[in-house]
Amino acid sequence: MFQPVRIALIGAGQRAWSIYRPLFSSLKPWIEVVAVCDTRQEHADRMAAALGARAYTDIRALVRDRPMEAALVITPVDSHYAISVYLSLNGIHNLTETSWCRTVAQGKRMTEAAKETGVVARVGENFFRFPVDRIVQAIGRSGFIGPIHRIISYADHTGYHNNSRWTFFAKAHPLWVQGLQHAAPTVHFTSTPQRRHTSENYRWRTFMFPDNFMVVDHAANIKGFLGRHGRPGYTEWQGEAGTIVWKSTEPWEGRGEVWFLRAEDRNHGDEEVDHTHPLQCYPIVEEYEGKNWTRSYVDLPIGRVEYVNPFRPDHPSEHRSSWYGAPVMDHLVGYSQIIRGVAEIDFTPDDALMSLMMDIGADISAENEGKRVSLPLKDEIEGDEIVNRQLRETYGVDPMDWDAMLSYSYPKH
Repeated sequence: MFQPVRIALIGAGQRAWSIYRPLFSSLKPWIEVVAVCDTRQEHADRMAAALGARAYTDIRALVRDRPMEAALVITPVDSHYAISVYLSLNGIHNLTETSWCRTVAQGKRMTEAAKETGVVARVGENFFRFPVDRIVQAIGRSGFIGPIHRIISYADHTGYHNNSRWTFFAKAHPLWVQGLQHAAPTVHFTSTPQRRHTSENYRWRTFMFPDNFMVVDHAANIKGFLGRHGRPGYTEWQGEAGTIVWKSTEPWEGRGEVWFLRAEDRNHGDEEVDHTHPLQCYPIVEEYEGKNWTRSYVDLPIGRVEYVNPFRPDHPSEHRSSWYGAPVMDHLVGYSQIIRGVAEIDFTPDDALMSLMMDIGADISAENEGKRVSLPLKDEIEGDEIVNRQLRETYGVDPMDWDAMLSYSYPKH
């Protein structure tokens, strides 16, 4: 029988409360939350009371008592490196939210620390587990539209999350990146309580993968403010015989998503496809039971292609997308199974590090007028030094000194 993994929840702020807390009752076959740690006493006490766990405000005290064998880290990105290395060196498995860390050097040290003690250290990446990605992955495997050579994405989550989506779909790391950026002034607007803006940055990046696979990913503000195209924007997966299309219609009103597969009529043997051959459209359907996403499917001439979602939380996450809890459950169940040795890791530390390198490489390219940047990045890179300088100015210590970085509280700004 599967023995649930005893975990400590590190970070009990808004995301932990609204996204993760409702799922834990459904995760009991795989995970038992035995401790909660947050530097704010009220956050730790509230979450611990809700989960029937012990509350801590000091991670060092938590590790000394060691009621857990693993940790789930839901804290600001700047803290991930120090917490992960500290836990790994103490023999504690750790799963951190994305982004994994801030610099390439930090990511490499996190990987090394986990290897030194033989623990599982990984990033909890959700985006390639979203419903659209799961059904697109299934359609790609079916071969119905032939090999997919390009993805064109606009106004989705350009950056770390999308980088992870593209590498997961390609089952490979990119060879190079080119990027451009454009800053434009705007009227004052607020995207979140912590984020106030008087300008916006447009980012464009192209990634080239092995086997002639290319991704073009670009966006300005993905929240749809100022009348921009709202997330999830518009994405095409372009195959030799057709295209999978996904676009948002009216941002923030319901799910606001439309998706379908467009393919040429393939019932003509080896005949050349021309303007007389009709374009066939096949709607992709999402099914729900209450607020639980149960499956996505498309009926094609070759038969039904579907992805059945195995995760049906009793209590959905507090998120505008009712399906959001399923990908979170997916990565948590996978984490527990990897720890117990009954599953292989699907998104490795090397994959997580590449997602970061893709982001940094795109910025380096943009700063050099779109010059192509080879991937993976070398050890000593300009991007790391820029971020290190910012972190030193913010915290007053060497960002690679995990012990010093562990001593700070990282409130969300």
